Amino acid sequence: MKARYYSINLNKASNRLDQFEQMQRRRKAASVAVFYAVLVLIAVAVGYRSYRTDTKIERLREAVAAIDEKITRLESSTDYLSPEDIFTLSEVTTSRLVWSEKISVLGNILPKDVAITELVYDDRLQVFLIKGLSKVRPGLKDLDLVVAIINIVKSNEDFSSDFSEIKFQSSQRVKREEQEMVKFEIACLI
Repeated sequence: MKARYYSINLNKASNRLDQFEQMQRRRKAASVAVFYAVLVLIAVAVGYRSYRTDTKIERLREAVAAIDEKITRLESSTDYLSPEDIFTLSEVTTSRLVWSEKISVLGNILPKDVAITELVYDDRLQVFLIKGLSKVRPGLKDLDLVVAIINIVKSNEDFSSDFSEIKFQSSQRVKREEQEMVKFEIACLI
């Protein structure tokens, strides 16, 4: 009988361990390479986006500079009206009353026997007070006389157009040197 010899590789386990370690090193190297490749791609994307954003910002700055130059040219020209100028002009034209015209119209529409003694404008109450005297008319009550004056004032559009309401304020009979008169007050609300 022939002797059989078996060869046992005692380093077999060690070769497998070396192979496993080599695979681990390759995986690590591949992972590190992929990581750095991803970092490079991200850096390139961020750089490209930053470049595009800088380009857009520069175009916007140029547009703002052009608009500023145009505004400066307009402000220095005689045709320029600022928003404040326009609002002030609008407020003046819409909210002002031409008092001289109102008083002139009032003097023309009142009967000859009516005298205006005082005109008062109360800015706090927004009311224009007309105080006056009138002769007592026979057969006409004092209140009816004042109401007739109010109706004359109300019926004239040139005078009453800027007032929201024209109303009776007060009246009383007074005697001045043997002559009786009606003292009245009319309120014109703005």
